[in-house]
Formats: sequence, structure tokens, C-alpha cells
Amino acid sequence: MANYRSSTLPAQARAAVLEAPSADTGYDNLRAILLSLRSRIGPSQIIPLCGALLFAVGCTLWAIQEGVSIPLALMGGYCTIVAGIILCVAQLTLTQVNASTAPAQAPRKPNYAAWKLVNKLNVSNASRLWCDIEPGHPCSQDSIAWSAAILDAIKSGALPISPKAHATAEMISRERANPGWNTEVTRQALKSWALAHGHSPAFLKD
Repeated sequence: MANYRSSTLPAQARAAVLEAPSADTGYDNLRAILLSLRSRIGPSQIIPLCGALLFAVGCTLWAIQEGVSIPLALMGGYCTIVAGIILCVAQLTLTQVNASTAPAQAPRKPNYAAWKLVNKLNVSNASRLWCDIEPGHPCSQDSIAWSAAILDAIKSGALPISPKAHATAEMISRERANPGWNTEVTRQALKSWALAHGHSPAFLKD
């Protein structure tokens, strides 16, 4: 019996040692959590996380200085960092929920009544109005395409420009050859060009 116990106890002790969690398991889990959060956190989540990290380091050093055992002080710092991560995850979750439930704002339609009274339009405004976008709002792929068409028509001479006041003949010729977003055309010229190509956008209708 004594020999049986002496042969089995070392094996059981070795198995217990192998199955026991490593002392660094908690720190490895924390590192895995931080790595998974790194690609998703933003500035609003970094602030509480850094605050918790600094607070944990400060409290751990203070506890060690006051005579608290190092393992206990490290455990307290670890718990503080975990609390900071929980706050970070909670804030990230709330941000994602708010973003998913926020109602989508419908794009604002142009004030056609007002724009019909405007005699001159630059290429930027005309291309947006053509696609029912109020000037000043971000352009779309369609408005970019129409701006390219208008610029090409100006270069080819199919759409005359409206020269700016006090522009010399050389300046007018240069702008006609190289028009830009601020190049102006009259409403009537733009309407004639649109009708010639079978188009009648809302902002050009009387």
C-alpha cells in the first residue's frame, strides 16, 4: 500500500501542476481583449481606457509603497484596468446602437422658386441643381458627370459662357478654353443646350 501511494502521488501532483492555470493567464486574457478592441476603438473610447490605465498604475505603485504585497497590488491594478475596458466596451456599444437607430435624414430639395430667378449659374451650382441637389450640399456621382458634360460643352463652344465683369478678351478666351467649377453660364444658354439634347431639368423649367 505504501509503495502504491508513493508511485501514484507524484503522478497526481504532476497532473495537478499541468492542469493548474498559469499565473500569467489573466494578463494574457487582458492582452487578447486589448488586441481585439484596438481595431474598433476611437478617441472617445481611448480617453476612459487611458484614464483607467494611468489610475491603475498610480494606485499600484502607491499600494506597493505603502507596504501592500506586490501580488495583491498587481491584482488591484489588473481589476482597475478591466473596469476601464468594460467602460470602453459599454461606450462603444452605445455609440454603435445610437448610430444604427438614428433616423436617416432625407436630402434637401433645391428651392426651385428661388433658383428660377437666378440669371447666371456657375458649373458647380448648375450640375447640382440638375440632379436635384441644393447648391452647397455635397455633390453626387451624377452631378459630377453633368459638370463634366457642361465643361465639355463650354470647351467645344456648344455652351457659351457668361464673362465676368471687367474681364478682358484674353481672360474670356482663356476661361472658355479652360473652364472651371466657377465658370458661369446664363440660364437661357443652359436651357437651350439642355433642350437640344432632350433634357428639361426642373430648375430650368419656367
